[in-house]
Amino acid sequence: MKFCLKLKHRIHRRRPACCQYRLPPCASRIPATLARAAVIFIVTVTAGTAAAGGVTVNTIRHHQHDTHTRVVLVMTGQATVTTTKGRAATTLALADSALSPRAQRQSRSEKFPRAISVSPQRGRTVTVTLDMNALRKYKLLTLTNPDRLVVDLYYLPSPAPPPPPQFRVVIDPGHGGKDPGAVGRNGTKEKTVVLQVAKMLRDVIQKRLKARVFLTRSRDTFLNLKKRVRFAEKNEADLFISIHANSHSMRSIRGVEIYYFGKASDPRSLAVAARENGMPLKDDDPPWQYIIADKLHDQKIEASRNFAWTIRETLIPALRKNYAVKDHGVKTAPFHVLRSTSMPGILAEIGFISNPAEEKHLRNTTFQKKLAEGIYQSIRRCTQSSEAPCLQVTEAGNGP
Repeated sequence: MKFCLKLKHRIHRRRPACCQYRLPPCASRIPATLARAAVIFIVTVTAGTAAAGGVTVNTIRHHQHDTHTRVVLVMTGQATVTTTKGRAATTLALADSALSPRAQRQSRSEKFPRAISVSPQRGRTVTVTLDMNALRKYKLLTLTNPDRLVVDLYYLPSPAPPPPPQFRVVIDPGHGGKDPGAVGRNGTKEKTVVLQVAKMLRDVIQKRLKARVFLTRSRDTFLNLKKRVRFAEKNEADLFISIHANSHSMRSIRGVEIYYFGKASDPRSLAVAARENGMPLKDDDPPWQYIIADKLHDQKIEASRNFAWTIRETLIPALRKNYAVKDHGVKTAPFHVLRSTSMPGILAEIGFISNPAEEKHLRNTTFQKKLAEGIYQSIRRCTQSSEAPCLQVTEAGNGP
């Protein structure tokens, strides 16, 4: 037995290609336990040779736990890990390592955990990069049988989603200060009643729609038209509502008119726009010169028209429950405040202050509240429609 083992040993040392030699018959009498030991020895040497030539990351597993996410790199051997820490990222470099095709596919999967990436680099290096802007901390573990590198990720709490943008409304009570507007037979001033209605409308919108509301004037002060426009633009309004009271030389004329910007619907509309603009307008003037032929303006006009019709359909029936109100419909006219603002807008003539009966209504708190409620319901319908809202909330910038 000893002779056979020695002979086998010599043959292996003399010629690596031992299979070319025929062992003596006594070799067949080697016990099975020694034969198994020889196989184990060969396997061990083979594994050792593979480790010396590098480590392969065969697969990458990950699992979500209650407190952290665990990522496991399963390898063919142990690798030297070098850690490089930075403010934004930490890199773990596995020396003399490679990624198997399977591991590469797993690392690129859409389901792979966030804030960690595993990638092969030149020079037989595998890098594990951790995004420290998304992590509170991390932990490393090395396990054996099989060899594994474990990375536990502890994420920072997710930031709360930003609140949805608030709807922003600018209400413009007409006239004010040195400009009384139209004056009724009993001395009622347009500037006074429209400010009262504007404040009521502001309060009901803020309370029930949770929107941000701005008044171009909140007291009896004069504000020219350009300043009113700049105020609406500065506050990045989603909707502009200008409130006025009408007047006519014939005191029997009464009723409500709703306007949006455009060419004057009729001579009367042109006259109303001229009075509110504070300058004469001729019927043959090209009012469409004010319109910028771009898509944004088209959308503004469309939204303004839809809102104007919504007011008519909501406000008039609400008022008629208690008052005899004439509906003059929806019209277009080249009002300066509607022309120069970039958001959808309308101008509401809430009654004829020149009509004695409507002058009395306009001074009445109950009637004013009905007006405010009707306009509010129109805004609610347009912003909260389950189908296609006629007014859209935009993202506000750095306005107040």
